[in-house]
Amino acid sequence: MTRPRLTTPALVSFALSLLGAPLACVGTTGGEKFEFEAVIGGIERNPEVPYTFLNEYGWTVSLSQADLTVGPLYLNTIAPLGGISFLQRWLPVREARAHSAHLGEGRIVGEVLGRVRFDALSPSLISFPARGVISTDEVRSAEVWFYPPADVPPETVKISGAALEVAGEAERGQERVRFRGRLVLDDDWLPASKPGDRDNTPITAIRQVRGIPARFVPSPGGRLEVRVALAPLFASADFSNLARNPPDPEDPQTRALVQSKTGKYTTDQVMRVIYQGLRAASGTYTVTWRP
Repeated sequence: MTRPRLTTPALVSFALSLLGAPLACVGTTGGEKFEFEAVIGGIERNPEVPYTFLNEYGWTVSLSQADLTVGPLYLNTIAPLGGISFLQRWLPVREARAHSAHLGEGRIVGEVLGRVRFDALSPSLISFPARGVISTDEVRSAEVWFYPPADVPPETVKISGAALEVAGEAERGQERVRFRGRLVLDDDWLPASKPGDRDNTPITAIRQVRGIPARFVPSPGGRLEVRVALAPLFASADFSNLARNPPDPEDPQTRALVQSKTGKYTTDQVMRVIYQGLRAASGTYTVTWRP
């Protein structure tokens, strides 16, 4: 679809910044175009009850913080890929299927430009700062992007802003581990390859989650609702691997989650699992249209 002409300087700047992103999938449609509201939040739950769940390694995880910064969003006509296989679930670092070349480009029929920070522990829905634009074509998948602010080019490798800030406690039998960390989508997650190599991945790709299941035909007056589940981010996290991690600067009894390719401490298993969960097309995100 043709991208809407934005009037606010900040959104214009953001739209211009997207010119550096791979937007070959943008096309045109014959459907009626209209504006809509987009909202995002955590799963529907009782906010008075601790956010607690049991993972695959027998750890009971209780989260005390999970602040996400998300945006923009895109809605695509292409169908999502199938789920992650049983074997892939046990790989140390699972492939992010949302970015498989087999997914293709599809055709963007809706978009929500802008970014929003929200508490993913809360079921309360937060509105994106800008209204979206969509056409009345069938949507079959969604894309959640984690791009930097409008004044930072999308292809910038080094950024300071975190996509996720998380803290909590994990318990298994007599073991108890408190943890805190910041997941930044920078070059720490890029493979050690050069442009032209078969496994070369652009920095923009690790900031995009494509192929999220979402099937609906939008209608004027409706709104887009995105909910984020946190349990999948810790599904295969083994917190015993944090025993050698450094203490959190603010609390010596809390282990800091590490994200780094080099140095005394390198990226730990828990942080890798969180990274893969955040970028998984299946399980983490639920995208629906509410008339």
